[in-house]
Amino acid sequence: MYWFLWRAINLLFQVFSALILVYCLLSWFARPGSSVFRLYCGLGDVVEPLIRPFRRLTSGFTYRTGIDFAPWLALIGLNILRSAALLVLRMVFV
Repeated sequence: MYWFLWRAINLLFQVFSALILVYCLLSWFARPGSSVFRLYCGLGDVVEPLIRPFRRLTSGFTYRTGIDFAPWLALIGLNILRSAALLVLRMVFV
């Protein structure tokens, strides 16, 4: 049971991390009217709730520089959450 939950938690966080990375890459290529744009908007519906809190934190920096670090902060936050979830799982089962 422990290994199943451990793998499920890892897979869930890996999928969300991959979705954030794909969303960032598609932002360079997605233009309204293209087929990629629909995929980009669909990913945005899933990923933006994870990125939005970090975007609020970095809005001043993003406005001044034009570089949005919110997705990278979201990835760091996801890794911290994954580590915490695995630690709690280890404490419960071991």
